[in-house]
Amino acid sequence: MINIFTGSNKIILILSFVLFVISCTSKSAQAKLANNRIDSNSISNSQGMNDKEVGIELFFSNTSNTNQIIKHSYFTVSYSEKDEQPEWVAYKLTPKSVNSNIKRTNDYRFDPLVKTNSATPNDYHGSGYDMGHLAPAKAMSQNHTSMSESFYLSNISPQKKSFNRGIWKRLEGKVRYWASFNDSIYVVTGPILTDPIAHIGDNNVSVPRAFYKTLLGFKNGKAKGIAFVFPNEKSHKSIFSFATSIDNVEKLTGIDFYENLDTKSQKILEGRKDLKEWVQINK
Repeated sequence: MINIFTGSNKIILILSFVLFVISCTSKSAQAKLANNRIDSNSISNSQGMNDKEVGIELFFSNTSNTNQIIKHSYFTVSYSEKDEQPEWVAYKLTPKSVNSNIKRTNDYRFDPLVKTNSATPNDYHGSGYDMGHLAPAKAMSQNHTSMSESFYLSNISPQKKSFNRGIWKRLEGKVRYWASFNDSIYVVTGPILTDPIAHIGDNNVSVPRAFYKTLLGFKNGKAKGIAFVFPNEKSHKSIFSFATSIDNVEKLTGIDFYENLDTKSQKILEGRKDLKEWVQINK
């Protein structure tokens, strides 16, 4: 029998096998990447991809100007050491998020996961500003752990009392109401940290002039987006008068929200501020 697997033939055969394996692996990796993105066809198709299929991490993939990302049980924070507060907080709401049996803990405290040390309640004492939640306590009422963690100062920003207890509270309630009519809503919220009103406490905490919420909602395989920007002050106006596009909030903050969405999907979801379209998803 003639041995054909000698010399250069062996080398060629081995190289061919290696290239075949690399090709298969590459295709597998590409498939995994494709599955981790939402494309515009999924968004426009009533039987399209839902949030469970794309995975929660996709929606926490906002860019960070601070390079300090902290993950707690039910919310994720990009913490700004310079401002001693989050630049954004991301969390998910579903119709089952609110558990009325879980009570507020009110245990405001520094966050041990902030490597540069977070602000503390002492920074707020006597300042005249509320310790305003970004991920609201009621939205974090899944269990005792999520509720308690929502009182870390990495989830807190200085808010005027009339704002925190007024229109901001009304918006938080409205978002929870919308969540009850959706499969899920992904929220990214935070302060606009440029040109602060003042600084408070020994840690020199910035007092923001405005706050935002961006919302990405899912129902029956369809997705819609909207955002809101509020000045840090008392207002009796309708919350809808502060509606804007996610794109606009990106311009104000320098943050790319939901960055793993493909370009076409971002344009569809982030470029609109159609309130009628947003409310329709809740029916």
